[in-house]
Amino acid sequence: MNKKELEELIKKGENSNLEFKERFGDDVIESLVAFANGSGGKIIIGIKDNYAINGIDISKESLQNWLNEIKTKTNPFLTPKAEEIGMDGSKLVVFEVQEFPIKPVSFKGRYFIRKNNSNHQLSLIEVNEAYLQTKNSSWDFYPDKEATIKDLDENKITKLKKQIENNLEINLGTNQNFLKKYSLIVKDGNKEYPSFAAMLLFSKEPLRITDIQIGLFQDNVTIKKNKIIRNDLVSEIEEVMEFIKSYITKEFIITGRPQREERWHYPLKALREFVINAVVHRDYRDGVHSQIKIFPDKIVLWNIGKLPFNLTIKEIEEGTEKSYPRNKLIAEIFRDAGLIERYGSGAYRAIRDFIEYGLDKPLLREAVGGIEVIIFGKRKNGGVNGGVNGGVNGGVNGGVNLLDYIKKNPGKRTSQMEDELKIAKRTLERYLKKLKDEGKIEFKGSAKTGGYYAKDEK
Repeated sequence: MNKKELEELIKKGENSNLEFKERFGDDVIESLVAFANGSGGKIIIGIKDNYAINGIDISKESLQNWLNEIKTKTNPFLTPKAEEIGMDGSKLVVFEVQEFPIKPVSFKGRYFIRKNNSNHQLSLIEVNEAYLQTKNSSWDFYPDKEATIKDLDENKITKLKKQIENNLEINLGTNQNFLKKYSLIVKDGNKEYPSFAAMLLFSKEPLRITDIQIGLFQDNVTIKKNKIIRNDLVSEIEEVMEFIKSYITKEFIITGRPQREERWHYPLKALREFVINAVVHRDYRDGVHSQIKIFPDKIVLWNIGKLPFNLTIKEIEEGTEKSYPRNKLIAEIFRDAGLIERYGSGAYRAIRDFIEYGLDKPLLREAVGGIEVIIFGKRKNGGVNGGVNGGVNGGVNGGVNLLDYIKKNPGKRTSQMEDELKIAKRTLERYLKKLKDEGKIEFKGSAKTGGYYAKDEK
């Protein structure tokens, strides 16, 4: 590195791959370890906290002694590139370390990773994940030795196998061949066990560790409806989406064509992406259920499991290709089944879709040992989501108000409204009952030929 390149580095200031130190010490070695466990980085010694260059006293033996100290205090040992450079009459030392191929590297038995401008100490779970990443593996590849192959549901296996075959246009053979091809059966000694991924996807008996608690909230303390969803992972996604669709609004757009267009208040594809992310990236080892809360003006998803040690919220929002799924085998199967497109870009595309849909940018943040996603229902033009279905006037999915519809179309029967409004019978009956209970409509005529009429307002 020449003097000009060094000047440019100093001007940029500290970041996720560059740090300044006034002198050599254990904190330098800690940062080198953090860089090695990440994407690599440089440390410039001889610069104060205010970025002023004060230089450093160094003898011929100092540099080699420092390298020896780094080697003895790290495991596996690091051998960074070291360079002495003169600048403005002062001497600076630049240490540079590459991303280490075998992770994680420790300093005095502790493990660190570089996040933004600081070092983050890895937990035992994160240390384990770093090791599994090195082996290109993850927790869900390992055998569940408390289960047997007989605990797997053949119908669930067949259904997902066919979905993958149709998506990839391949033939996976028998269910047994499919399970072995995707490492869903693991051999340990003379016995074969289902992997944790296999149990999460195909278990005959629903597992508590897959629980998703979903609820309809009027506010932070008032719960109007609550449900525990416990099923295989693919089915859970469909159940969650059906629950959400039952309690968010939808409008009908008149285009002049024979069929009216439907527009949900939230883009369903993007919403589904966040639900899938919650299922794929959840830390099932913890045993804490996921939570989804539907409010009149927002939807909040919370999932147990911190971000992977080498990933940041910013990188997720920017669609980094660096993403490494916590459950790599589950993510691979979801990808091959066409449920996700590729690693690392799902959240980025979903965020973009929400913005293009006219909604505020969703908020992603780390909270209470997990990841929280807040999806706002407020439109950029100031409008607010019609909220939870079943408003004061019995709104039918926002765009069509049921009371107004009955006023304009007196005598309509339930079956006629169901066909014309394109709404589920059960949902329509719920709205009609609400309006009847409020004294706003009445049914006139016989059960076979009668219909609904609006009462006179007083």
